[in-house]
Amino acid sequence: MTELIIFCLAVGVAATVLVRVFMPKGESKEDAIARRLEEEDKASVPMSASAALKAKKGPPDPMRSALKRSVPYLARPVVPTNEAEKTRLKVKLAQAGLRQESAAMIFLASKTALGLIVALVVLLATWGSRQSAKDILTMTIGLGAVAFLVPNYWLSRRISVRALKIKHALSDVLDMMVIMVEAGLGLDAAIQRAGQEMAEAYPELSEEMRVTNTEMNMGLRRAEALANLATRTGVKEVRILVAAIIQAERFGSGVARTLRVQANTLRVKRRQLAEEAAQKVAVKLIFPLVLFIFPALMIVVGGPALMGILESFGKF
Repeated sequence: MTELIIFCLAVGVAATVLVRVFMPKGESKEDAIARRLEEEDKASVPMSASAALKAKKGPPDPMRSALKRSVPYLARPVVPTNEAEKTRLKVKLAQAGLRQESAAMIFLASKTALGLIVALVVLLATWGSRQSAKDILTMTIGLGAVAFLVPNYWLSRRISVRALKIKHALSDVLDMMVIMVEAGLGLDAAIQRAGQEMAEAYPELSEEMRVTNTEMNMGLRRAEALANLATRTGVKEVRILVAAIIQAERFGSGVARTLRVQANTLRVKRRQLAEEAAQKVAVKLIFPLVLFIFPALMIVVGGPALMGILESFGKF
């Protein structure tokens, strides 16, 4: 009886969520105003142009529209409550290279959707087993919670990989900026040109530099734009570089000399990291040697001798 009650409750919750997500939403006052303005704009456009635009866009995809409509409802239970958490989430998404306005909502909705789907699948898969209702409920909640946290791990992994790529690209980009600044270009022009030239080799850092250049062109002070660059990348070396550039401008030091010193420091540090990784190879090879290579080598070398010994003892 208890198992039946739990199953009914689970089915009811799942049905409520699905109905709430996919039910047609009523038109609010703002939506009605936007719809009327859109109709007036369409009426002011010639019929041929409107028809051509509609034909170019093609028919709407019902699955895509349903997913787009379900995102706010799925993200609502896990939306951060205060501004500090919202800002922290936006910074993490920016560090992962996700700058779309809907990135935060899609990320939060994926957590809720993945948790609900895994929990429902586990519940349906374990319902016919001989396990108790308590074990089924514990397994369902536990695996659903693990699936709920999977997007967090994916985001952290994406941030780490992107930060490593930016870290490796920084010394080469600084060398190019040193050449440009010493040739007579200003720092803003050097940032813009380096971002364009390194787009194919280092797309992550090139993208960040283009965003920084866009912010400076929009009127943001250079110090603030560079500080935003350090925040978006989340790389320690970028923060040190930005602090050095800001300090050089504040005290009137040469920017080219500051960039050269930073480039040499990063190049030495990258060489030291490569040497450290090379020294770790010998230690890391011990485990595969002991577990896989040595046993196979002993079988190949000592196998025939062992078979000969066994045949010799079998004759007695």
